[in-house]
Amino acid sequence: FEYKSRVYFSDTDAGGIAYHARYLDWAEHGRTEMLRAIYPGKTQMQLASEEHILMVVRSISIEYKAPAFLEDEITVLTDMEEVQHFSFTMRQRIMRSETLLSELKVRIAVIDSVTKRPKKISEDILKAFEA
Repeated sequence: FEYKSRVYFSDTDAGGIAYHARYLDWAEHGRTEMLRAIYPGKTQMQLASEEHILMVVRSISIEYKAPAFLEDEITVLTDMEEVQHFSFTMRQRIMRSETLLSELKVRIAVIDSVTKRPKKISEDILKAFEA
């Protein structure tokens, strides 16, 4: 899945280089937009309130390869790597054209929004992931 954004002034330091934490934000935006695309008609708020599903980051690793600069157009590429009963893992790459800026591996846990305990991924979400 592709999500495009731009590096704004608020994303950078005085030298016009993107802050390291902004990469986490861009990756989050990419994951959110991917979930919207593969599971249309259900927002994360609706999943939490109607189906008691929350998707939370369990672990994340990030490797920085090159800096992003003010005004750069970036693309966040998100791929589903693995789906288990209670979690799934995504690989994300943040790119500037053909240049890899950072690579992330994100494990998402699915929990019940009421009990905050692990919750099995439903069949309809699994089907959406497969599609």
